[in-house]
Amino acid sequence: MCYLFAMRKTTFVRTISCCINLFCLATLGLTFTPAFAQNATTTAATDQNIPAATDPPRDPKALMLLAAKTNGLTGDDVKPWHLKATYKLLDEKGNVSDQGTYEEIWASPTKFKRTFTGTSFTQTDYGTDKGVLRSGSRDDLPVSLAEARREFTDALPGQQWIDRATFSLQKIESGGTKLSCLRFATPLPDPGFTYCLEADKPILRVTAYAGESLQVLHNRILKFQGHFVPGDLNFVRGGKPILTAHLESIEALSPASEIDFAPSPDAVLLPRRINISAGVAVGLLQSHMAPVYPPEAKAAGISGTVVLKAKIGVNGSISDLQVISGPAALQQAAMDAVQAWKYRPYLLNGEPVEVGTQINVVFTLSK
Repeated sequence: MCYLFAMRKTTFVRTISCCINLFCLATLGLTFTPAFAQNATTTAATDQNIPAATDPPRDPKALMLLAAKTNGLTGDDVKPWHLKATYKLLDEKGNVSDQGTYEEIWASPTKFKRTFTGTSFTQTDYGTDKGVLRSGSRDDLPVSLAEARREFTDALPGQQWIDRATFSLQKIESGGTKLSCLRFATPLPDPGFTYCLEADKPILRVTAYAGESLQVLHNRILKFQGHFVPGDLNFVRGGKPILTAHLESIEALSPASEIDFAPSPDAVLLPRRINISAGVAVGLLQSHMAPVYPPEAKAAGISGTVVLKAKIGVNGSISDLQVISGPAALQQAAMDAVQAWKYRPYLLNGEPVEVGTQINVVFTLSK
């Protein structure tokens, strides 16, 4: 079933693609094999600012640039907007561990108000020219929840990264659905990220990162202000769902009211810090030591990936490190190694800033 959304303030959001039931994505070396419902169908995009479906760019970089321009909600041509979404976080058994809402009012990268409300916390961030102010919970969001916000609004890499990189392009077909999958070839030492678009339109359908065995599936694609936005997100790690998110509404604000962005009296200025993906962090890595495989774990045949949550200071050193997941027998070895890693400072408008990211340490037993 396809849906038509009609919003107030004369804003219309149109579903340009029926739901494709993406239920499985396996990563085998360089090959992605998404499994789709057999009866998947799509409808054509008709806006004049979207290239004809029969003539997408053949050059991988040109295709990535087009996709980055036409997906998401933070382009230079996007007018202020207001969205509401609901989410559910799932545990390893598939049970709901938390659920809540995400709401954002956005006018520019330095002018926004975004609120996350879970069962036991509420957090609101205000974008200002002086930095980000926060009220409510001071703790960082769960990584997957922060990533869900990014997938809704800014899933593809920025032009500065695309300009520096080269990409490989792989055409795949599964369940009657054709995709064009783009993967970083350089400058990242671990390419990791793959972005799969519809074969005849620059619509993002899958974000995948092999290092985390993570796939983010975009369904019920909507069109808003000439940009493609997922109506539903499904996060799958290691074949298990970890998060679902549903876009309840999105509308243009014309004009945007200054009152909408006014910080609450209890909001405090956060350290100048932004979150970057694991793949971007790999590109900043200057020096690192390999972890020492614990003898007891090796003898017991224990392997796997330890996922760490990290803060990297303006000097490129790790300033905080926490375990998110991974085999208990390998966690301390991963922490000991990563604590000494050194990164090139991340520059924002020419100034180094603290960043938050996720680091994946892979332990593999020799055959």
